[in-house]
Amino acid sequence: MAACHALGIHQAFTSYNNPKGNADTERFMRTLKEEFVWLREWTSPTSFIDALDQWIADYNATYLHSTLGYTPPNTFEQRFLTHNKQHQTLLKLAC
Repeated sequence: MAACHALGIHQAFTSYNNPKGNADTERFMRTLKEEFVWLREWTSPTSFIDALDQWIADYNATYLHSTLGYTPPNTFEQRFLTHNKQHQTLLKLAC
């Protein structure tokens, strides 16, 4: 809780097994299943894990999200971190 507060993250607690409270995660899991897991017959856990690692890397680098302004997660995160770092620098200068 302290780390979230320090990062300016508002925590929202929901009841157990509440898909509406966990919509982003539920949507990601649906996309993962529809666009990756269910498209192949997996012959071994190793081949699945290797392919999953690559799929997640590609997803984070290229998958466009409407909720992120049609930017990939990596791009959105980098912009957020850059903006947050600039904001913290301005706060330090103001003090």
